[in-house]
Amino acid sequence: MIHECIKCKARYEDEDVDPYYCISCQENNKILAKELDKRFIARPKVKSVLEAYEEAPKLHGFPSAKDFMV
Repeated sequence: MIHECIKCKARYEDEDVDPYYCISCQENNKILAKELDKRFIARPKVKSVLEAYEEAPKLHGFPSAKDFMV
């Protein structure tokens, strides 16, 4: 079937019933996804108060939860 790309309106042929992205738009989306993955992987993970509490060294019993309140 001949479809029209939902992004750039280029015509392409596919066996699928519904229109979707053409080959070039699919490739551009993959490149963009890889770039975004690189950006978000580089960000440091923000720890919750509970995670910080659980990772705290417990030398003399449990640390005070007040120390971790933001």
